[in-house]
Amino acid sequence: MADVLKVLEDLKYKAVGVDPQNKKMPEGYFVSFRPIGLPIHKEDFGNPWTPTGSNLKEIMDSKPKDEASRVPAEGQDPATVQAVSVSKQLEDMEFKTAGIAKSMQAFMQTFMLTDDKLVMNEEYRVAPGSSKLNDTWYAIVNGANGIAPDLELNDEMKKALEKAKGELMTPEGDPTPHYEKYMQYREEYNEVVQTRNRQYANALTDPMKLQMWPVQGKMYQDDVNFAWDKWQSFGHKQKIEQAIAVMSSQGIDPAIILIARAKQKYENSLVNIPQIGNIPYTFITPSKWYSPNMGGWNQYSKSDFHTESHFESKTKTTKAGGGFNIGFYRAGGHGASSKKKESLNIKTEGLQISFEYAVCDLRRAWLDTTLLNLNNWFLVGDYPKSCISDGTFNQQFKVNDPNEMLFMPSVVTSFILARNVKISWAKTESDLQKIENEVSGGGSVGIGPFRVGGSHSQKHSKRDFTYDRNTEGITIEGVQLIGYVSQIMPGSPKKNGKDFMQKKKDEAPAQPTQPAGEPTT
Repeated sequence: MADVLKVLEDLKYKAVGVDPQNKKMPEGYFVSFRPIGLPIHKEDFGNPWTPTGSNLKEIMDSKPKDEASRVPAEGQDPATVQAVSVSKQLEDMEFKTAGIAKSMQAFMQTFMLTDDKLVMNEEYRVAPGSSKLNDTWYAIVNGANGIAPDLELNDEMKKALEKAKGELMTPEGDPTPHYEKYMQYREEYNEVVQTRNRQYANALTDPMKLQMWPVQGKMYQDDVNFAWDKWQSFGHKQKIEQAIAVMSSQGIDPAIILIARAKQKYENSLVNIPQIGNIPYTFITPSKWYSPNMGGWNQYSKSDFHTESHFESKTKTTKAGGGFNIGFYRAGGHGASSKKKESLNIKTEGLQISFEYAVCDLRRAWLDTTLLNLNNWFLVGDYPKSCISDGTFNQQFKVNDPNEMLFMPSVVTSFILARNVKISWAKTESDLQKIENEVSGGGSVGIGPFRVGGSHSQKHSKRDFTYDRNTEGITIEGVQLIGYVSQIMPGSPKKNGKDFMQKKKDEAPAQPTQPAGEPTT
C-alpha cells in the first residue's frame, strides 16, 4: 500500500474504533477524507454563540482593561475615582455588540460546516443536487404520517379498563363515592403534613423551640400518622390508586408519538440569525475544537506508520486514484476552494508522516433519528419505502427520479482533525524549492489530505497556513479538517406512501348562477 494511503487506513480505525473481539470496525459507519485538508482558523469558529449565553463571558474577558475601569485600591476614597463617562459606556456597548455579532458569525460558520450530506465514499464529496441536512430532516418530520393501529385491546383488557373506570367515575361522569372519600382523606392528610412542616420551620428559627422539638414534634407526627391511617382505612386508597394507575397506563403508538416529538425537538431548537433566517442549534464537542490548544489530541507516530493493520471494514479499502494523491501535488492558486490537482513530481522515497489527530463529535439535539427504526409510518405522497435510506453502504443519491431519491442515507457524526503534521522523506534542495515556489506564489501544496502550505481566503482576507522547513523535512502548523465519520441511517420508511394514499375525488361541478335581472323559468 502506498504510504499516504496507509495513514488514511489507520485513521479509519482510530476514528471509528475496532471491536477487540472480532478485529472489525463497528457496522453502520464509514469514513471519508478530504482530498485537500481544510484549514481551521480560530478567527472563523472561535467562541460561537450559544443559547445559554456562555459566549458573553469570553467576550468580556477579551476586553483590555484600562485604568478607568479598575476597582479602587484599598483605602482609596471612592470620591476621588473618576466616574465612567458616557462615551466610555458607549464604547463598552459597541465592544459587546461587535463581540456578539462575531459569535453569531462563528456559530453560523460552524453550522454550515456540519450541514452537508456526503456521498458514501472514502473520498469526501458533497452529494450533488441534494438539499442540506437540516432542510431534509424538516421535510421528513413534517412528511411523516403514522399508521393508525388496526388492532384493539382484547376483551380481558377492555374489562380491566372498564372496571378501573367504574372505580373512579359514575355512568353520568361524576366521581364515585369511593373516589370522593379518597380525595377527602387525601386533603386531610396533606393539611396535617403542612402543619407539621410549618411548625418545624418555625422551630428552626428559635433555638429553644428547636431544643424542645423532639418532644413537641411527636404530637404533630402523631397527627400525620393518624391522617395516613384514616386515608388507608376509609379513603379506599389502594383501590383508587390502582384504578388510576390502570387508566394512566394506556399507551400511544410509538411511531405516532415519536413523529410528534421529532417535530417538537426540531421546532424548539430553532434560532434566528439576522439575514439568514431560522436554523437549528448545532454545536461540536469539545467546545474548543477549532483551537490547537484544546485537549484530546492523540499522537500518530512513526511506529504507527510502520505497523501493518489487520482489521476489517464494511467500507471499501482506500485506493489511489479518484481524489487521492500518493505524492506531493499543487492544487492551484489560493487552494482553499480549488479541486484541480497536479503532481509536483517530487519523489517520496523513505516517506514518513507523523501528526496529532482528534475526533470531534457533532451534536444535533434536533435530529432525533429514533423514528427511522420504527415500522408503522410512511411519507405522505408517492414516496416508496427506503426512500430516506436503504440501510446499506453501497446506496447512492439519485436525483433524476424523485420517487427513487435517497433523502438521507447517512449523517456526518464526527470530524477528524490533524495538527502539527511532520513530513520527512529522502528530499533534495530542489524538492523544498518546488514547494517554496508554490507557497510563495499563493498556491496550495498538499500530500494526501494534508495541506502542506498555501493560503486560505475568507472574506477577501488572506491568511497563511504556514509551515517550517528543517533538517528532517517540513512541519505544518495549525489545525486541519481532513476527514469525516458518518453513520448510515437505518432503512426507512418501511412502508410505501402510495399504499396509504388515494387520488383526490373529483368535486361536483359548480351549478351555473343565474345572471342578475333575468327572469327564471
